[in-house]
Amino acid sequence: MRNSSITPHISSTALTAIAVAGCSPSPKPISAVELALREARALHRASKDATLLVAMPAVRRAHTAGVLAGLTLSALYRQRHLLQRKHFLRTLSVEAGFASWDAYLPVLRSRPARAIEQCATRLEFGYPNAWFSTYAQAIAFANEHGGMVVRHGHQAMVVRAESSALKAEVQHGT
Repeated sequence: MRNSSITPHISSTALTAIAVAGCSPSPKPISAVELALREARALHRASKDATLLVAMPAVRRAHTAGVLAGLTLSALYRQRHLLQRKHFLRTLSVEAGFASWDAYLPVLRSRPARAIEQCATRLEFGYPNAWFSTYAQAIAFANEHGGMVVRHGHQAMVVRAESSALKAEVQHGT
């Protein structure tokens, strides 16, 4: 079985164990584009799941990004068979502050994978972290108190320094 097919299903506990053990979940470093594609694939698969608990977070992110305008959240959930991978690529683009995947792709190609903040939210950082309703508020707080800002949709959180170090270890595979 290829590692890329199981990566979206690795839990945060498993990623922590991988980081502590000092090994990488994949044999080679992945690019930021590949990381975004994996995240879109995981969201697409989750949206197709039969259970509300699994499908709704992915559907809610797509709805918030406005990928199928004119549908309410409940209507989009009932018609989630309409969602395609391109919709989740656009969702990730909108969450990162870009209008489309075409606008986001050149930026992804120029960044290392560790720079993709929204994909870092797959890890559980623990409690308490400081959550903010806007990215700008989180930046101001981080500048004053330290920590790393992680964007999550339109909101953001500031992660403590020790959580930032763990996240970096997991993303580097060290």
